[in-house]
Amino acid sequence: MQRKRRIRLFALAMLLAASLATLGWFLLPDDDPMFHGKPESQWVTNIVYGMQLSDSETKAQAQRWRDFGPEGLRVLERGLVASRGHRYRKFYRRYAPKLPRWVVDLLPRPTMDHSPGTRMCVLNLLCRMEKDAWPAWRAAARALEDENDGVRQMAINFFTWHEDDSAFLNHMPARDKKTLLPLFLQALETARSWGPRNNAALALRYYRDEKAAVIPALTNALGDTEPYVRLTVAGSLNHVDAEAASRAGVVKVLGVLVTDANDQIAGRAASALRQCRNDADAAVAALIEALHSTNSYVSSSAVWSLESFPSHADTIIPELRKAAERKDNAAGYAKGAIKSLESRQKR
Repeated sequence: MQRKRRIRLFALAMLLAASLATLGWFLLPDDDPMFHGKPESQWVTNIVYGMQLSDSETKAQAQRWRDFGPEGLRVLERGLVASRGHRYRKFYRRYAPKLPRWVVDLLPRPTMDHSPGTRMCVLNLLCRMEKDAWPAWRAAARALEDENDGVRQMAINFFTWHEDDSAFLNHMPARDKKTLLPLFLQALETARSWGPRNNAALALRYYRDEKAAVIPALTNALGDTEPYVRLTVAGSLNHVDAEAASRAGVVKVLGVLVTDANDQIAGRAASALRQCRNDADAAVAALIEALHSTNSYVSSSAVWSLESFPSHADTIIPELRKAAERKDNAAGYAKGAIKSLESRQKR
């Protein structure tokens, strides 16, 4: 009996020792090696967010890190590791809800994350380094699961920078690109703030070959509470599969957004309606409503999109003539659109 008790006590002691060792590992500070005579942490904390610099200063900062070559990239990759205690914070968030209350009370409270701003600056710099930073993509991919929403949002930017065909996602090997898809889908569905959801929706436009997963996710996200996200989702759906976008009701979503009080939202919605050619009648009706907005940007955006529907010229031209009487920039655009549509009618 005593032997069994000693064995249990020994096992408990070993478990406690292992637990303390694991806890100590979680709380250990990260290494801070030297780089060009200074600790790496000093280099990365001195990176300035691009929007806070002039254009020439931004280019000079990016070029300086390009000149460091592969070693500099390794420093930036390590700069994306979360602040001290990140391992323990991750452990605590994952397991504390599953442990008995008395065990949780024995655990130290996790420290706050004090470096999300630094990680965001590193990612912004990597974006601005463009192709020279592409070899660091695995570190950026790990940042897609960062504990901070702002860092995850910026990490997505790394893969979609310029938001056109030059984006890294458009040039990644198919196998590597596919490994990132679940992370974008997760961000679209679960991110607490709308920035990562918006950027994830943008990233999904580069997955035309994964329609089975992408289309349902984007269709569901058309009901997002944030109008900017709905705008991006609508654009991505149209880009991935115009017919699927039509079935999902993208034209209705954009038709509501063109009347939004925020002129940036309304103007972008008017521009996006240009792609809804499978629902031309509804798109033209919404664009004519936007055309008569008192906001010049919204009205001008509507003019630009209306030119994409020459088959509806008989309906559009009379409305453009009304817009041509305005006293703002939209009037000039309307006059140009009238000439363009009329010349097409004569062909």
